[in-house]
Amino acid sequence: MSLNEAERIALRREAYDPKGQVIGLLIRVSAADADAKAALVRARSALFDAWTILCSPPDDEEDH
Repeated sequence: MSLNEAERIALRREAYDPKGQVIGLLIRVSAADADAKAALVRARSALFDAWTILCSPPDDEEDH
């Protein structure tokens, strides 16, 4: 199922917006726990990956 561009834009925004919240939490957690800090760094990276994927046009394998 392929999403239209408006749906992809909405999903990109949803994936991008929480990055700021994760950064704020990361700053507060950094002094408390190294493992929690590392988990938040991975979470922020995963959000960026999702955003990047949504920025790329879908590869419609069915069209080939």
